[in-house]
Amino acid sequence: MPSAPSAQNPFRSPSPEETAAPATSSVAYGLGVASTVIMTCGVIYLLLAIVAVPLSIQMYRTVSSDTDSYGQPAFYLESALKAIVYEIAYAVLGGLLVYAGWSIRKRKNYWVSVIGSIAGCLPLPLVLVSFFPSVWALWKLSRPVIRGQFVTQIVPPDGDS
Repeated sequence: MPSAPSAQNPFRSPSPEETAAPATSSVAYGLGVASTVIMTCGVIYLLLAIVAVPLSIQMYRTVSSDTDSYGQPAFYLESALKAIVYEIAYAVLGGLLVYAGWSIRKRKNYWVSVIGSIAGCLPLPLVLVSFFPSVWALWKLSRPVIRGQFVTQIVPPDGDS
C-alpha cells in the first residue's frame, strides 16, 4: 500500500536546495584556508619530530657508548639531549597546531584556536608558511561574530546527570 503523500521518501533524490552548501558569512571568509594551512604546518612539525627522534636517540647512544669520540664526548652528549628536547617540543607544537586548526574549522575550543594561532606566529622553521594564515586567523577570531559561532559547552552542576 503506498504511503501518504506527505511522508518523506527515503529513496528520492535530494533537491538542489537540500544539497547546497550552507551560506558562509563574509566575516568568516578565508578562515577555512587558514585553518588548513595551520593544520598542515602542524602535521609537518609532527612528521619532522617523529622522523628525527630515532636519529637523535641513535646519536645519543653512539656518543654515550664511545667515550673517546671526537675528544669531547660531553659536548656531543649535550647536543644529542638538546636535539631530543627540541624534537619533543616540535611534536607538542605540531599537535597543538593540528588541534587548533581542527578547532577553528569545527568552531570548537575558542581559546585553543587562539593559542594555536599565536603558536603559528612563532619564529620557527615553518614561519614563512604559517605566519600570515595564523595572523589572518587571529584577526578573524577576534571578531564577535566568529567568536559567537564557537560552541559553548555547558557543564552541569555536580549531582546532575
